[in-house]
Amino acid sequence: MSNARIHARNLAANWIGHGASLVVLFFLSPFMVRTLGKTEYGIWSLLMVLTGYMGLFDLGARASTGRFITYYLGKEDHTALGETVRTGLGFFSAVGVLILGAGVVLGMAFPHFFPSAPQEYHGLVVILLPVLAINLWFSGIAAVFSSVLTAHDRFDLTRGVDLGVLALRTVGTVLALVWGYGIVGLAIVTLGCQVVALAGNWFFAKRVYRRLVAWPPQMVRSRLKELIRYGVAVFLSRIGYLIIGRTDLVVVGALIGVSAVTTYSIGAMLVYYSWTFVTLIASTLFPSLQRSAARGEDGAVRWIFFRQLRLCFLFGLLAYVGFIVFGQSFINLWMKGPEFPEASVAKAAVVMAVLSAAQLLALPGVAASAMHTAKNRVWFSASITMAEAIANLGLSLFFVIWMDWGLAGVALGTLVSAGLMRTIVKPWNACRLARVRTSELLKLAAAALLSAIVFGGWCVLIRALLPAAESWGLFALQVGLAVAGYVPLALVFLIPRSDRERIVRPVRALIARRQTPSEP
Repeated sequence: MSNARIHARNLAANWIGHGASLVVLFFLSPFMVRTLGKTEYGIWSLLMVLTGYMGLFDLGARASTGRFITYYLGKEDHTALGETVRTGLGFFSAVGVLILGAGVVLGMAFPHFFPSAPQEYHGLVVILLPVLAINLWFSGIAAVFSSVLTAHDRFDLTRGVDLGVLALRTVGTVLALVWGYGIVGLAIVTLGCQVVALAGNWFFAKRVYRRLVAWPPQMVRSRLKELIRYGVAVFLSRIGYLIIGRTDLVVVGALIGVSAVTTYSIGAMLVYYSWTFVTLIASTLFPSLQRSAARGEDGAVRWIFFRQLRLCFLFGLLAYVGFIVFGQSFINLWMKGPEFPEASVAKAAVVMAVLSAAQLLALPGVAASAMHTAKNRVWFSASITMAEAIANLGLSLFFVIWMDWGLAGVALGTLVSAGLMRTIVKPWNACRLARVRTSELLKLAAAALLSAIVFGGWCVLIRALLPAAESWGLFALQVGLAVAGYVPLALVFLIPRSDRERIVRPVRALIARRQTPSEP
């Protein structure tokens, strides 16, 4: 199978898997808000944020294990690959104790961090955070086996496991809430599903890579030093991304109130979930990028870099310009009910619009980060990410405390900090690594900017000509017209001529066959 077809298959598998998660999120989130209430749902959201912080204890070993598995596969060094797998498993087995201890400490400190949380939840959180810590431990081990699959370009198998686990978790979540188990039931379902994910990834990894030996885990000194040296830079990047993506909820919960976490979370949820679609473009093409970089194939590296950029613009413009224009209508239909009044809808829509603008600015940084990883420039990437994170947190605090801009101020901190670092600094350095002229990147960025302006104007025109979307049918009509206008725009400005010909050629052939009279 050609590389283009492999990339298409893998990207389709990744998008289908994440799209299924988004569909579940769409139907399940209103149900969870109504069943749990704004306060308990806000507490569950904060538990998810704190669990993400506990994941920092792996010191970036999850990402570095995946990177070196792919690297040594490209080098065809199966001895080093096997040592990397077993060392990764040994490291996660050891670090699980630290993660569990962190869960206990954070559980006891929760009331001090979030004084607005009702007292009846204080003792419950002390139990739930260690349970979620164990879930995080299992997910680290599962990630090692998943990395074996992705290194072999078998994203279809990893997403297949994810889809099965998603179905199980969805059913378990509904039953847990219907039967009245609340966030306790959610924690148990989450842990049980992670065990299934671990077993599924191990099973398929063993079938794809026959040389895989997972037991007993070990600590090969040279591999461990390699993982930690690379992983510490990834660790710093993850701290930065956690501050950028998750500390917003902590700031909201601590300075504005626990119930406001739900409003902010609803506005940010679709933006961040759709961002995963964008990052999946880079992760899907990354194994090919890493193998090409390991072999010194500069032409292939440049081609993959620009392919990532174009695909990120292609999807990102459609999603985030659409969120800015149609966001309030979507949230109003999605969360309609007494639990989420019009005032909350308006605030959530502002959050969605500001964060969508931030993600538009961050699109070039996705391909740039992949290039930094493939070229082993993770320390540069980590430094830039930390600078963005510090600016993000500082600006958010400034806009909330001194400017009193509330939820919009928290989101605005993300917008301003992303504008400089991921729009300019990261892409500029990535062009140097890929030996690409900056003018080529600017030409593509100009085409993307023009597309965004024209598409935004088209979306505003649709909203002005059609009545307000008070039903899902009318909303779907507006979105459908917007997408219909975006397709020719993308074909002209964002898709290169070679790919455009591949898309148009079958359509022309079909039209020609229909116009040719049939023989008697």
